[in-house]
Amino acid sequence: MISQTPGKIFLAEERGLAESEQFRRFSTFSFGGFAHPHKGPFGRLFGLNEETLAGGHTVDFVVAEAAQVLLLPITGGVAASVFSSADAPETLAEAGETLLLPLAAGSTLRLRNLFSGELVSFLHLWLRADAAAPISPAAHPVGFDFEQLENRLLPLRPETPNEPVLTSLGRFAGRHEAVYSLHNPAASVFVFVLAGAFEVESRLLHEKDGLALWDVATIELEALSNDALLLVLELPPLADAAAIR
Repeated sequence: MISQTPGKIFLAEERGLAESEQFRRFSTFSFGGFAHPHKGPFGRLFGLNEETLAGGHTVDFVVAEAAQVLLLPITGGVAASVFSSADAPETLAEAGETLLLPLAAGSTLRLRNLFSGELVSFLHLWLRADAAAPISPAAHPVGFDFEQLENRLLPLRPETPNEPVLTSLGRFAGRHEAVYSLHNPAASVFVFVLAGAFEVESRLLHEKDGLALWDVATIELEALSNDALLLVLELPPLADAAAIR
């Protein structure tokens, strides 16, 4: 009998939806006004949101607990600012870049569409911060080359002690296989299908499905369609708490 890696699928059709004339947000985990008993945090990851923002508009998030937000623009560009009582300078990120933002409890994160006449789409991932290891407030976009994504998982950000997650992205041709080896044996993994379909550790995943995996050293995946796009998050355990699943 073949043993299966322990895991949990988060179906795209079960994501929470919040929308207005200015924005549309799909939430994989319970977030904001979307609350579901089976969509709680996975380790330090407690928010994975796909956001579409109308031209020239902003969206604000009040930060309840110290966190780090990883911003990944999909189309267009986003301006991000973090402030407590007064406006703060904006940091810009465009498609082909990632931005990691440290957020203090009680602050507000503001995200703004850089374009007045176009929609922008982006992911914002929310991660619990280690209380004993505060990070620098500086936030700078880190770029990557889309051409280097072909049939491989490309690390999007350099590995540093301040990174709460190791992020990799790959674009695959149909039937192409890959293996991801964890850098930290104590880490867990969350994969998210941005486009196409994949088989990951014997689970079938369609577009915008997510999969949480733990107690695993390597992950095997196969693309089931052309131009299939997969995001892989390696999540080190919280320094001050056991991982929540």
